[in-house]
Amino acid sequence: MSFKEEKRESIKRYLLDKVAADDSAFIQKTVENFSISITTVKRYLAECLEDEILKKSDTVTGFELVTEQFSRNYEQKELLTEDRIYFEDIRPHLTHVTNEALQIWDYVFMEMMNNAIEHSKGTHISVEFKKNYLFTEIAIADDGIGIFQNICNYLTEKFQYRALYEDAVTELYKGKLTTNPTCHSGEGVFFSSKMMQNFLIWSDNTIFSTGFLEKDKLVQSHLISYYTRLQKIGTMVVMRLENQAARKIKEVFDMYAPVDEGFVKTVIPIREVCPYGEPIARSHARRILFRLEKFKEVELDFTGIEFMGQGFADEIFRVFQNKHPELVLKPIHANESVLGMVKHVRVNLEQTV
Repeated sequence: MSFKEEKRESIKRYLLDKVAADDSAFIQKTVENFSISITTVKRYLAECLEDEILKKSDTVTGFELVTEQFSRNYEQKELLTEDRIYFEDIRPHLTHVTNEALQIWDYVFMEMMNNAIEHSKGTHISVEFKKNYLFTEIAIADDGIGIFQNICNYLTEKFQYRALYEDAVTELYKGKLTTNPTCHSGEGVFFSSKMMQNFLIWSDNTIFSTGFLEKDKLVQSHLISYYTRLQKIGTMVVMRLENQAARKIKEVFDMYAPVDEGFVKTVIPIREVCPYGEPIARSHARRILFRLEKFKEVELDFTGIEFMGQGFADEIFRVFQNKHPELVLKPIHANESVLGMVKHVRVNLEQTV
C-alpha cells in the first residue's frame, strides 16, 4: 500500500470510527484532524455509501455502518466440537481481515466455545456474529451453571476458600486457574482477553472485562437478544476485534509465557478487582495475593486508583514480598500517592530483612 493509499485508508477509518460512535461533529473533526476540506470528507462519505460500507439512518450522524449479522443455536446433545462449529459456521464469514486477526479469532473463538461445551454443564449454546468494515464482534452464550459460580464451587472444594463472585473475577484476571486441571491449563480466558481489542464475560450480574467502557449498556443489548433464544443465560462472552489487527499471537504469549519458561507473568488491574472503592483492607489484599506465588513476575496496575491504604500496601509489598523474595512485584500506572505508600512499606521491609 502506497503512502497515498495509506493516508486515504486512515481518513476513511477515522471517519467511519466517528460515525460508529455516532459523533455529531464527525465531519468537522475529520476536516481538522487531516487538514482536508468538507467537500473531500463528503466525497469519502459518498464513496462509502456507494461501496455499501455505510448506509443512511436516523442516527445523530445520519449514517451507520453496514453490518453482516446472524446467529446460530446448538444443542449439547449433538456432541458438539468447537473446531467444526468454527470452521463450518464462523470462519467463512471472516473475510477482508488481516492474517493476524484471523489467527486471533482461530485461537479465541475455539477456546471460548470449548469452555461453553466442556465447562458450562448446560444444554444449549447460542452464537451471535456481527461484522462491519471496522471490526468483528462475536458473542457466545450458554444456559449452564455460570462461570463465576463454577469457579467459586471449585475454590471451596479445592482450597476451602469461601469465594464470592468478585473473587472469581479476580482469579480470572490472574490466570492459571481451571476447574478441571486434569484436562485444562487455565490459560484460555487470560490470553484471549489479552489478544482481543475488547473482551467481556457476564454471568450472575457479574462482569469480567478488558477494553469495554460502556459495559452495562453492552451487556444489556446482548442479554435482550439472547433471552429470545435461551430460557436462561449461565455465561455470556462478548469478543470484539478490529479487522485490521496487526498484533501477533506469539507476541502476546511471549509477553506472559516465554517458550522456555511457561506462564510466569500476570497483570492485576486493581481498579477492576476493587469494584467498591479504593484498595484499603488488608483482607482484600490477601484475596488478591491468593495463588500469586505461582508466578515469577506480577504487575499491579493502579490505573484509576487515587489512594491505597497502608494495610493493603503493607500486606502486598512487605508481608507477601518477605515470604516470596524471588517474586517480582511491580506497581505500574500508579500516581505519586500510591507510589509513596509503596515506598513507605518497602522501607519497613528493608528494616525487617
